[in-house]
Amino acid sequence: MPRCFVISPIGSPDSDVRENADAVLDYIIEPALKALGIEAVRADKLAGPGQITEQMIAAILDYDFCIADLSGHNPNVFYELALAQAAERPVVIMKLMGQPIPFDVKDYRLIEYDLRPRSLKTDKWIPVLQDHVKVILQPGYKPPKLLRGRSVSKSEGIRSYLINARSEEFGDAPRYLDVVERAVSYCDLMGVSLRSWGKEDARKVLLSLSARRVPTRILIMEADHPGLDTMINRRLPSEDHEAVKRSTARMADHFANIAKSAPMLQVRRIREGMPHFQLILTEGTALVLQYMFSRSTGDSPLQQFPAGSELHKAFREEFEALWSCNEIASSATL
Repeated sequence: MPRCFVISPIGSPDSDVRENADAVLDYIIEPALKALGIEAVRADKLAGPGQITEQMIAAILDYDFCIADLSGHNPNVFYELALAQAAERPVVIMKLMGQPIPFDVKDYRLIEYDLRPRSLKTDKWIPVLQDHVKVILQPGYKPPKLLRGRSVSKSEGIRSYLINARSEEFGDAPRYLDVVERAVSYCDLMGVSLRSWGKEDARKVLLSLSARRVPTRILIMEADHPGLDTMINRRLPSEDHEAVKRSTARMADHFANIAKSAPMLQVRRIREGMPHFQLILTEGTALVLQYMFSRSTGDSPLQQFPAGSELHKAFREEFEALWSCNEIASSATL
């Protein structure tokens, strides 16, 4: 199900701010999005572990679009809206009727709603919001370039998000699982050992994809691949060559066992070619963890490329090439 992150003033429980925010969510946003098959998630509804700010930023970058309610001129709302616009995320802007429009956003289209009983009873603002949402979800829609290409957009048609300079800051399995769980059309995974996928929660996610008939492919390094020796920097205290080989062999067997009860899951070992990055690829996004000789995996940069970008296309083509050339060798052993 597509998801929308609701940027909104929240306030403390039983406050007027919370009452108004809940009214907007309960009587306008949620009914409008539910009818479109979209889940609305506000910051106080985020359930994952970790700091709320990190989860909020991840939601802004990862969810399909945002709705920002500027009512009350809450500074947190403007901060989150700026993040969304800087990252060129699709955003619908709203505010309570009668409140002044801040100068910095006065040129953006917005919905001016009211919370009068008659308006809520007749669902006056639901179709209005739905019309705005449909516009920003059209395939050809391009959000305004707030930074005018200086850091987010390098050229037309290419958007990249540097999520973290160090991948461990992005989060381990829970964050990756969240990306994979949203796959609908396909999900491809590739890496040397993919050891974070050895946990029970990860196994359940892969089984869930198969149960939902989502084609899932896994490319994992062959433990005896001659190139594996050259990828490991023995000068790094965190790198243990034999441990990596054991982990790679163990995870290949782990995925093969899952595939026995997951008919939509295919596994191949990389014997020809080299994976120069760890990859999670879905119809919505590509998460690329670059393998670096000078750094351990947790210290290497992680980037995200949205579907439709040339970089998403490039990494999909790379996966397809490696998948194809390892077909014969893998089918004999998996």
